[in-house]
Order: sequence, then C-alpha cells, then structure tokens
Amino acid sequence: MDNNPFSKLAKRSSIAVEQPHLQAPSRKCAQSDTAKIAVSSFREDSTNRLKIIKGSPIYTDDAQNGTKATDAYDFASVAEITVNYPITRLQWDPSMPLYPDVTCVATSSECLRIYELLEPDPSQSYAQSSRIIEKMTLTNSKTKNFNQLAPLTSFDWNKTDPRHIITSSIDSTCTLWDISRGSGVAKTQLIAHDSEVFDVKFLHGNKHVFTSCSNDGSIRVFDLRSLEHSTIIYEPQSTRSSIASITTLASTQDASVGQRVPLLRLATSNYNANQIAAIEADSNRVLILDLRYPETPIEILRSHVAPVNSIAWHPSRNFLLTGADDCQVLIYDLTTCSQQENSVTPTFGFFDEMEVNNVCWNTDGSWVAANSGRRTQAVVLM
Repeated sequence: MDNNPFSKLAKRSSIAVEQPHLQAPSRKCAQSDTAKIAVSSFREDSTNRLKIIKGSPIYTDDAQNGTKATDAYDFASVAEITVNYPITRLQWDPSMPLYPDVTCVATSSECLRIYELLEPDPSQSYAQSSRIIEKMTLTNSKTKNFNQLAPLTSFDWNKTDPRHIITSSIDSTCTLWDISRGSGVAKTQLIAHDSEVFDVKFLHGNKHVFTSCSNDGSIRVFDLRSLEHSTIIYEPQSTRSSIASITTLASTQDASVGQRVPLLRLATSNYNANQIAAIEADSNRVLILDLRYPETPIEILRSHVAPVNSIAWHPSRNFLLTGADDCQVLIYDLTTCSQQENSVTPTFGFFDEMEVNNVCWNTDGSWVAANSGRRTQAVVLM
C-alpha cells in the first residue's frame, strides 16, 4: 500500500509571465473553482509590475465514481498595474473568505501597499475589464520622498486578526500596522535585530507573538504585549553542540561552525505552532526549529543541491514545500522529526526548467504553484 499522500501527479498547468516573483494562489471562490495567483516582477529599475492571473479548472470525468475532477487549470492574466520598485513580498488578504466580493493583496517594497482587484459586474451588458487599484499606502516616515525610505524586506498579514500587518526592514526594525486606521501612523515599531531584518511572521493562530530572522544570523520571538524583551531561539555559536555543527555530511556551501550566516526567509507552521522553518543565504540547507527546544534545530533538510530560495508550509498538515536553484520543487513530511542529519527525505518532488524562485500552496493544499524564470506553474497533487 502506498502511504505517500502525493503519490500521483496530475497534469501541470503553466503560464508564461515576465514576473520572476510569485505569491500564493487565493482561495477557491464559492461560486466556482476559479483560482487566482498574484505575481510581480523583481527588476532593479522603475518598470516593475503587479499582475493577477486567474485559472479556470479543466475537468476530467471520473467514470468509477461518476464525478468530475479538476485535472488542470487554464490560466490567463486578468489585470496588472505598474509599480516603481521591486516587490519583496505579496500576500492575499486573509479575510477574503468572509468577504468574497472583495479581493485585496498587500505588497512590500519601499513601503507597504494594499491593492484591490475590481472585477466586471456580470449584470452589466456593456464590456468591462478587471483592473487593480491602489487602496492604501502605509509608511512610518514624515518624508514624502519615497526614494529616501528604508526598503521593506517582507511582511505578514495576521490571519487571526486581519486588521494587523507586521513589516520588516533593512533598517533593523519591525513595524506593526493597524490597517483599520487607514494610511496613518504605525501602531508600534521596534528595533528587532542588530542588522537588517529579512523576514517576519506571526505564529499560527496568534495575534500577539511573531518571529523574525536577520542578517545577523539569529531568529527571535517577540510578544506585542511585552516588547521590552525578546527570545533568541536560534543563533549560531562556536561552543554550541548541535546537529548544525556536524561536518561529515556538510556541503561545500556550509559556513564554518559558529559563523553568522544571514537567514533570508522563515515560515511558521500552520500545523504545529511551535515549528519554524528557515533558510540561510546561499545554502542548500533548510533549518527546522521548535520553540520548545531553542538554539538547536530539530532537523536540517539537505535534499537540494543548490541554494534554497523559498519555503512554505501546507495550510493544514505538517508538510513543507521548498524550491531552489537546482530547479527542484520538493515536499517533506515533517510529522516525525528526529535530531539526526538527513533523517527526513522528500515524499514528493518535480523538476522545473529553470531555477525555482518561489513556491506556494493553494488554500486547501491540493495544488502548489512554482515560479521559475518567466513562468508560473501550477501542479495539482492527487
């Protein structure tokens, strides 16, 4: 009996786009199985774009059960807007399932912005087209010259309390925004690390506790109710004895023991609120940490043979999705972790044509999306 939950792979769906940066598909609409994907360009100039792609399902007949199943998606671009700076992160409004008529996406670049997708009214007889409008701009600076703002590296839109978004910046700060106040002043701001903060995430199911990673090589946990203190749950130390210091299986890209390697991205588990995954700069390693056992990773994943660029947890199960420069997309089952090097191997994976820049799940975990080069690919998991 095959216990692999991803033992079958349905037909892949893809669309050629110019945007080498990808964000998660939105929820499936109540009226249909239509899916949305937001993508953006990442160019070092002022000709960047944000684009919304819509996928219509392609059904196949299941003769055995007498039903129809979604085998693939037919994708097409429905709207786009020009932005001045490269977008470092995109995220759909987590409250959209409660308000199906409103489609909003947030972006980070030189500041935090929220956009809304306006779609045609089907009751109108005249032709209309979808369009994206800028709904809100949030900046904590008094200057009106956006060229002077410290760029934002990432953000997280709280799923428990969608009024709150937290951002990270190269100026070593994290800022909490209450978007119900409009484009006003930030709710709170703190110096989170000793150098650039590269990513920030709320813990699953929590509106107060968040974690961040930095160029200083550390991962810290903060509680908005008590910002006087923070907890360092990971920081390389030359005196620390851990699986991170095992050198017998170390790749040539590993830093020497104790050296502070920048941590570029982190992801908090939707299944186990204590688990955090993080990736290092120019490394094939993925660190898995547990808040109950600080300082030492409970697992280090090394199945990629080139630097890992993106990680994403399954919406409801203990699976981790990764994409890397080796053109691979991998899925790990982390239900059982042990402090042994390479004790967890991928349960599923596929190759893309080019380096994978970003990966994500849809809202129920039935398919994944991967971005490589100028192509966005959706893969249905069965």
